[in-house]
Amino acid sequence: MPKELTLNNSLIKHIAVAIAIVALLTACDFTSSLNPLEEDTKNKVTEVPTLTLAVSPYVGWMPWLLAEEEGIYKTHISDYQVDVQIVLDDYTQTIEKFINGKVQAIAITNIDAIARLIREDIKADVILITSYSNGHDAILLKAGADLDIRDETLALLEHSSRHYLLDRYLMRKQITFDEVNIHNIKNETNILEIFDNDSIYGVVTVNPYKEMLIQEEKAHLLFDSRQIPKEIMDFIIIRRDILLEYPNFAQALLATWFLIMERLQGNNRTATIDSMAKLMNVSRDEYTSQIQEIILNDTPTKALSAIRDRSMQKTMRFIRHFAERYGLTGEEPYDRWVSYPGRAPELIHFNARPLQNFIAPPRD
Repeated sequence: MPKELTLNNSLIKHIAVAIAIVALLTACDFTSSLNPLEEDTKNKVTEVPTLTLAVSPYVGWMPWLLAEEEGIYKTHISDYQVDVQIVLDDYTQTIEKFINGKVQAIAITNIDAIARLIREDIKADVILITSYSNGHDAILLKAGADLDIRDETLALLEHSSRHYLLDRYLMRKQITFDEVNIHNIKNETNILEIFDNDSIYGVVTVNPYKEMLIQEEKAHLLFDSRQIPKEIMDFIIIRRDILLEYPNFAQALLATWFLIMERLQGNNRTATIDSMAKLMNVSRDEYTSQIQEIILNDTPTKALSAIRDRSMQKTMRFIRHFAERYGLTGEEPYDRWVSYPGRAPELIHFNARPLQNFIAPPRD
């Protein structure tokens, strides 16, 4: 009996060890089968959409480029769950990319928003008026030229804010539109060469070309956007479907803008100006001179007031006549062009909600 009992105990021990090994292997298999699922879940939680803002290298839009240079957009990912990327290009190309859906947001003037986007039937929301032109856009004549521009030829980017400025000057001076000849240019990079052409009486342009022509060619300033205050504006526009799906895209952009604006108002102003001047490849004095010719909406409350400003509707009447005069909006009726806060959205909608939510975040 004692010997038989010993054999049984030994057998029992071997069986127990075998069971333990099988259980361990099974547990390992089970654990390994869970790991991919856990990894997938983890990836889904941390994955954020990449959304793009198209910007051209203009003095009023350098804050967006500075934020990219300093990695500020990356710091907003955890707060807003959106990875913002800047697409830098020539201004006309940024508009084409927005029209073609290659970027989700764009820095654009109000004139170009009407002239270029309406006929494409693009639904988009203005979430921020970043600034107003206050001398940035100008009509320049050659030194010593007669100030009467009737029957003369002016070079400009047709149907742009420059063209609009010229039309507003003609209206002020009661000069008919067909009394001035327009030489259309595709872009302004060679505006200095165009200005020197004997067939060109003057140009309508913006900084930095305006300052270059005044300094280097002694150009005469005939008229600028200070005479039509708050009529030429710079917008940040987001495609409406993108804004509806990713409302935090607007919040990340607003947070970025006002962060740089705060630095421009504080002790870091000089260093911030220096950084943006370096990005534009100009001196501090040149950049300061140019930025003084725009009015920045540099606080959230100021920006909210701007987007609610009813005087925009008066400005829109001038823009309407400009757009209709040159047939810029296709077959779209005027009542579909623009809508304002509190109204049903039309093609371009001034949407105050993102700014409202930025100033006073809704409670969960």
